[in-house]
Amino acid sequence: MKLERLATMTGFMRHGMTLRDFFQEAVRCNVPGLPYVDANDQIVGRISLRDVYKRIAVPDSLLRLADAMGDQTDNLDLPEMKALEIMASPVENYLLENMPSVSPRSSIVKALALMELHNSSYVFLIEDGRYEGVVTRMEIAGRMLECVLEMERNKGVSQ
Repeated sequence: MKLERLATMTGFMRHGMTLRDFFQEAVRCNVPGLPYVDANDQIVGRISLRDVYKRIAVPDSLLRLADAMGDQTDNLDLPEMKALEIMASPVENYLLENMPSVSPRSSIVKALALMELHNSSYVFLIEDGRYEGVVTRMEIAGRMLECVLEMERNKGVSQ
């Protein structure tokens, strides 16, 4: 199975957009990261939900305490005013230049290896500098499940 069959097309993030724009597009497309393009529409990086959350809500000092934290952490929640301010911040403040990407004709195994290497749950599909979508671990899991179910149905038919 080639990745091009699993791709989800998304919009781009660019200078002047806000974190709210990013969240809206990521949720609309059900993907954890989006490409960021420069003024010439060249992909120069990505915006990642994981990185955004880490920067706005989970400082490194909190990571060491995560297992010990109780359920009642009201003093750690983002107040509404802070959330409004964060969502209005420029998306380029969260730009990551490293960007796992593969050709749309690449194998699933290569995509998974790159995701692991870059500690990411997705890769961008790029061919000749042209963005052709994003593939997520969840999309690959869904396709694997479809294949197994199809094989089981075919096995039942042939018996």
